[in-house]
Amino acid sequence: MHKHIYLISGMGSDERIFRYLRFPEGYTVHHLHWLPTIPGESVADYATRMAAGIEHDNPSLLGVSFGGMISLEIARQRPVEKVIIVSSIKHTSEKPGYFGWVRRLGLLALLKLPDTLLFRRRTFIVKRFLNIETAEDRQLINDYMQKTSYDYLRWAIPAVIHWKNDFIPSSLIHIHGNKDIPFPVRNVKPTYTIAGGGHFMVHNRAAQINEILSKELLP
Repeated sequence: MHKHIYLISGMGSDERIFRYLRFPEGYTVHHLHWLPTIPGESVADYATRMAAGIEHDNPSLLGVSFGGMISLEIARQRPVEKVIIVSSIKHTSEKPGYFGWVRRLGLLALLKLPDTLLFRRRTFIVKRFLNIETAEDRQLINDYMQKTSYDYLRWAIPAVIHWKNDFIPSSLIHIHGNKDIPFPVRNVKPTYTIAGGGHFMVHNRAAQINEILSKELLP
């Protein structure tokens, strides 16, 4: 039977991050793209709008980082065959400790600063945070940083910090790297752990992820 899988990239990225993933024969791959944000919109409502792009019944979902959280929100709202999250978290208890410090210290208020102060000098921090390893990684991240909407980031960053979830689909597969900086592996309980994998491993550790996909996405 032919199957469909929908992919959701990480915050501010696009389908190019999946360029090295390979899926078993019998799957058609689709991409759900990030949408313009609505001020004050909840993550659940945003996920509803993204899910409107799903045209097939009972698909599988694969989401990276924030895209993994959106995948879980979609799975809460409609039947899916399988949810695969990569470099993400699946439960409130897996949120890293620094999220609490961001809230308690009121650091999200910094998002009100002008664009030139807040976003345009973030290259070094972003590349370090994402475990960038190759020249191709670097080029892709540079392009993302130039094109990502600042309005989107001002919505998405608090959305991640404040996200709460206790819904775990029975079909969930969680793939995580043991060198992930944003979501340290000590806080999560992944189904598979990739040695040396960082937050950008869907791009630079695709071979290992493909081995897992070949086992978990059986035709």
